[in-house]
Amino acid sequence: MRVLPLTVSAFMLVTLSGCASPPLRFYTLGAPAISHDDSTLPANAPVIAIARVNLPDYLDTQDMIVRDGSQLERSASGRWGSRLSQGITDLITAHLAKSWPSCLVTTQSQSITTPDVRLVINITRLDLDSQGQGTLEADWAFVPRDENHPVLKNRGIFSVRGAVSSDMENADLTRNLVQQLASRLAQTQPTP
Repeated sequence: MRVLPLTVSAFMLVTLSGCASPPLRFYTLGAPAISHDDSTLPANAPVIAIARVNLPDYLDTQDMIVRDGSQLERSASGRWGSRLSQGITDLITAHLAKSWPSCLVTTQSQSITTPDVRLVINITRLDLDSQGQGTLEADWAFVPRDENHPVLKNRGIFSVRGAVSSDMENADLTRNLVQQLASRLAQTQPTP
């Protein structure tokens, strides 16, 4: 008979502890907020395929992370709405589609003909530290389908400073860093 009160007590403890934790919130980098042009592209519009961005394994999750020295602090209440590599790819794709309205900029190169240009992006560092300093280091290559055209390679380091005391601020700083990268990419419109 003593088992029933212990079971009920354990159940109540587990139930109440679930109520005490903060609600889990999901964040995106905001690609849907970018307006899209509804005009139709010509049939011969250059196709630029953007491969999913490569990130270090510890970052390519849904966890929101802040660095404190060599320690990574995972948010208890915030998550990315998708893997971070997918969110970054979507934001860059939307930004470039707006910057290059005469091109079909897509992540879905498998469903169309061979793209005229492929964009490959490697992010080697994306850190927000506990002091609010954010850094993104990346290299990228525009790879033309025509082997007679050169591969355009470049790299950049982008930084931002701001608060990281909330998950929303973490998302804002990350978005800012990715937008800096996207703006830099948009300065180099590749020729097919």
